[in-house]
Amino acid sequence: MRLDLLGAGGVFSAADAAAQGLDGHALSRLVRAGDCLRLTRGWYAVAPAEPVTAQRRHALTATALGRANAARAVVSHHSTLILHGLPTYAVDLDVVHLTSLPRAPGVRVPNASTRRRGLVVHRPVPGLTLSPDPDPDPDPGAADPAVTTTVPPAWAVVQTGLVHGPESALVAADAALSRGIVGAEQLTRALDGLAGHPGMAAIRAALGHADGRHESPGETRTAYVLRCLGFDLEPQVELVAEGRRYRADFRVRGTRVLVEFDGAVKYVDRAALFAEKQREDALRRAGWIVVRVVWSDLGEPGRLRRRLATALAHSDARGGDAA
Repeated sequence: MRLDLLGAGGVFSAADAAAQGLDGHALSRLVRAGDCLRLTRGWYAVAPAEPVTAQRRHALTATALGRANAARAVVSHHSTLILHGLPTYAVDLDVVHLTSLPRAPGVRVPNASTRRRGLVVHRPVPGLTLSPDPDPDPDPGAADPAVTTTVPPAWAVVQTGLVHGPESALVAADAALSRGIVGAEQLTRALDGLAGHPGMAAIRAALGHADGRHESPGETRTAYVLRCLGFDLEPQVELVAEGRRYRADFRVRGTRVLVEFDGAVKYVDRAALFAEKQREDALRRAGWIVVRVVWSDLGEPGRLRRRLATALAHSDARGGDAA
C-alpha cells in the first residue's frame, strides 16, 4: 500500500488509515517496523527517509494537531515558525501551540489557555486573521505549511516572544525579515494586535531592533546581548585588508573593534578553518581587533562585557582611524 497517499504531507489519522483498510493492529506493526511514526493520539506520519530531528517531529505533530482541531483552532506560536522553516530559540519542542478561532456570538470562551500533555490551546485573539500563502521556498527540513492552517508568521513571532522571551522572538524575526517571509509593517501590526498581554513591553522593545542582516541565530543573540550591555554595533561591515575585501559580523560603531560570532559549524573542514585564520590574521595586521564570541559566552554577559571593554581599551591605546 502507498502510505504516502494516506494524508497530505505524509500525515494521516487512524480514521484515514481505516478508510484504506489499515486497522490499529496494522498501524502498530508499521510503527514497530519503522515505516510510520506515532505522533499523538490517533495520528501518524510516514517515516521520512532521513533521521527525524526534534524540529521535524514537532512540525509533523503540529500538522496533525492542527488538522485534528481544524474546526476550533489554528497552529500558532513557535509551532507556526517551525512549519515555515524558521529558526527557534529556547522553545519547548515537546509542546505544540494552537490558538482558538473566534467563537460564534453567545458561545462561551474559556478564560485561560487549555493544556494537556504535548498541547496548549490559547484563547482567541481579537482581530487575528489566518495566515496568507506560506513561504514559496520553505526550508527543506520543514513540514509543508500548505497542509495546515496557521496564524501569520509575524503574529507567531510575537506570540513566541510572549511565551519564551525577547530573544526567542528576535531569532525568528531576523530570519523571517531576511527571507522576506514577514516585513516590518507586519511585525508592527502583530505587536499592536497583541498589545496588553503581559510582557509585551519587552517584546516590543526587542523587536524594535529586528534586523534581517543578522545571518544566524547566533548573530541575533550576540547583537541582543551586546546591545543590552550598552554596546552600539554595526552589522555586516565591509572591510578592505591587504587588498582583499572582507565582511565582519559586527563592528563596535566608531571603533576598530570587530565582533565575530563563531558557531563552529562553518569549520567542519581544515580548508575552511585555514581560510578563516588567514582572514583574521589579515584583519589584525590591518589594525583591527577581533573579538570572537561563542555560544557559551552569551550565557555569561559579565565576562563578555569585560572582553569587549578590554578590546576597546586596546583600540583606544593604538589610536587610528576607525572608518
